[in-house]
Amino acid sequence: MNTKYMPDYGLQTWAYYLSMSYPFYLDYLSPDDRRYNIYMATLIPKLSIDEDSVQFFEDYIRFDVIVGTGEHTSRETLDISIISDDMPEFDHRKFEFDYEKPRKAMIFTGWEKGPIELNLLHVYLEESKYYLDTEIVYIGQAFEENGERLPAEELMTDPMLQKVEAELLREYPEKDLALLLLEFKSQLLEEIDSEDEDLVQLQEITENPPLELNNQILDATETALINYFKPEYNKKLNNDFPSIEDSGLHYRSVTIQVHPDIMGLKLFSKEKTYLSNERIVFSNLHLKS
Repeated sequence: MNTKYMPDYGLQTWAYYLSMSYPFYLDYLSPDDRRYNIYMATLIPKLSIDEDSVQFFEDYIRFDVIVGTGEHTSRETLDISIISDDMPEFDHRKFEFDYEKPRKAMIFTGWEKGPIELNLLHVYLEESKYYLDTEIVYIGQAFEENGERLPAEELMTDPMLQKVEAELLREYPEKDLALLLLEFKSQLLEEIDSEDEDLVQLQEITENPPLELNNQILDATETALINYFKPEYNKKLNNDFPSIEDSGLHYRSVTIQVHPDIMGLKLFSKEKTYLSNERIVFSNLHLKS
């Protein structure tokens, strides 16, 4: 279907699946996991485990998480169960553990089935009663040059993301870089009562919704997100700030939802704070003359 001229239809895309990780922990994903099509490089407060607070109980581990640095430091006590259906016989009290990446994870060793890792960021997002301040500093697509989806653990080979990371380490040493990985899906918001050629083309897609997420729709989604948040490093590192009108899709409107509240994230940039379940709407993009 030719989506170049669809002035009477609205496009909606939404984040169907979200995941967040430190760049050096992306190997927790399956090597062939290619579900993510857009990523956000974000700054979050530094998180670390207070070693002196760790206590082992029969069914859980208790420790304090130190959030932030300097004058902005706070702490929260978490009770974490690491017993799951796939390893009910694992007893954390019987194994030695160490910390990895300056208290970003607890690694238990000596178990016959291999080491067990307790990833602090994942645990905090699941168990904390507070929203995590998450500042968007760059938005990009998780695709290789040939158009194939990029496995998540290979994102750090992206030259632009490497440049962003180098800039952040220099300018924001008090923060941590985390990647928010998003899988978007799409659908049409409305139909029109007509027998024209556009409607015939439209029916080819609406028979089996949602829409196939092609490169044009992803370009429009990425561009709309960038225009809404205006991330610091999209402006700094790109000569041309993209316009939603030039994204290649000529729908009447583009509407996007992200749902960061599912993960307990407070999502914002220097330009904009995203409210829970807010719709990012760009209307009247290409009207018929």
